[in-house]
Amino acid sequence: MKASDYQIIIIGAGVVGLAVARALAEKGKQSVLIIDRETGFGRGISGRNSEVIHSGIYYPQNTLKSKYCIKGRDLLYQYCASNNVFHQKCGKIIIADEYQEEALMNLFHLGESKNLGALKLLSKKEISHHEPNINGVIGLLIESTGIIDAHGLMSSFYQRSNSSDHDYLFQSTILGCKKTQNGYQLTIQSPAAELEKVTCDWVINAAGLNSDLISNMILPVKSTPELIFSKGFYFSLASRWRNRFNHLIYPIPDKDHRSLGIHLSFDQTGRVKLGPDAHFLHERIEDYSMDESLMKPFYEAASQYIIGLKIEDLVPDFSGIRPKIKNENYSFADFYIAHEEEKGFPGWINLIGIDSPGLTSAIAIGEEIERWINDS
Repeated sequence: MKASDYQIIIIGAGVVGLAVARALAEKGKQSVLIIDRETGFGRGISGRNSEVIHSGIYYPQNTLKSKYCIKGRDLLYQYCASNNVFHQKCGKIIIADEYQEEALMNLFHLGESKNLGALKLLSKKEISHHEPNINGVIGLLIESTGIIDAHGLMSSFYQRSNSSDHDYLFQSTILGCKKTQNGYQLTIQSPAAELEKVTCDWVINAAGLNSDLISNMILPVKSTPELIFSKGFYFSLASRWRNRFNHLIYPIPDKDHRSLGIHLSFDQTGRVKLGPDAHFLHERIEDYSMDESLMKPFYEAASQYIIGLKIEDLVPDFSGIRPKIKNENYSFADFYIAHEEEKGFPGWINLIGIDSPGLTSAIAIGEEIERWINDS
């Protein structure tokens, strides 16, 4: 029997695909190919987000999002400290008005039930003490939330993978997949406009916005989730707001759009941004253009909690698109992470609908996938 070209192929070089590659490298796996349609790693979902290390408070008990976020958060802080990746455990405050007190208390009790630790309810006076520029009737301080240089993290994963002689194929599109006697054969459109066929024992489908389409190339249609795109916009704040906040500031989550609401975050330079909002797209088109007409609703939302904010402080920044698992009422949807062996496809692992908190969860997911491969 002819050996496969590679033991493992990873489709997608975003933060999750790179985290899988890094975990494989740590265990000495060298026969690995990572394929991505962009010109380099981290050019899709992973490069267009808030760069927040989430605490895990939002996600229902006993879900994959809760499990991987809480575990991944701790692993991420450890990894960044050991590998000189910028991060800051600045904490965040969720702000509520008097009509939202019940929703805030529900989050507090959910966090307590998951033993998140370092949770504190804040009065209006205490909010002002922590954040003089923030207005809120009641707040919830979550100390384990932080910020991270997402590109620096992905660069670190990539370097670790590269040092283990992993191969990377950029500007390449998967056109087809078929099952072989001992694994899978992928048909790839390469940058040279030539079709290439490559075989492997394992496929890790971490293709982000196209992960459901990749799955449908090999598994029966509708046997795995379908995605819907959710576009979010960001506006940055004028330089007068730089370094004026000590914590990330979040409103109560927007359940209607499966969004955490228009929140305030900042980067390592203290530069402040607002967003994202959330707009479900009817067509699967990757359009990252900005809509400047959203400046007014952004201002109206943020001025509810930022004291002294002016509409001219807002500057259009960037947008991102998240892969949300489609369901009838747009309710909570968990990550879909599965080794499809029971469906008759041993060696095929699907990672579908990895939206927020995918960045926070990446190391935990990567190490889990490595264990599945090693245990098999």
